Amino acid sequence: MENTIYEGTAHWAYGTDILEMEVSDGYTGRHFSSVPPLSKYQGKIFLTQRAIRIDGDQGVMIPIAEIKELYMGFDDVFPAASVNSLGMFWKPLRIKYGPDTDIYLIVDYSLMISNNNRFYDLVRKLLV
Repeated sequence: MENTIYEGTAHWAYGTDILEMEVSDGYTGRHFSSVPPLSKYQGKIFLTQRAIRIDGDQGVMIPIAEIKELYMGFDDVFPAASVNSLGMFWKPLRIKYGPDTDIYLIVDYSLMISNNNRFYDLVRKLLV
């Protein structure tokens, strides 16, 4: 079995999931500190040399070799207006992989912070 570089919790949604959400799901209810971040699924996330694996409401396997883009920040699909604090404390991590899949991750979210910066740095090093 391959060594785990990082293990944590994750909230995630595909870009299509977010686009299909009602305003109350995606924006209005997200401005309270006790509400989880904009997402559809929750689970555990694992990073190895070869892949990002997410186990939870839905299983996801993202081979590192299939990552086309790694981006941390807000965009038209996941805007700053969808999070409390308007993104002052954390930003979503978007990964484009496979033929045309976008997944938005929030790693180790707790109240108003996340470990997205650390996870982003670890994945970026694997892509170099």
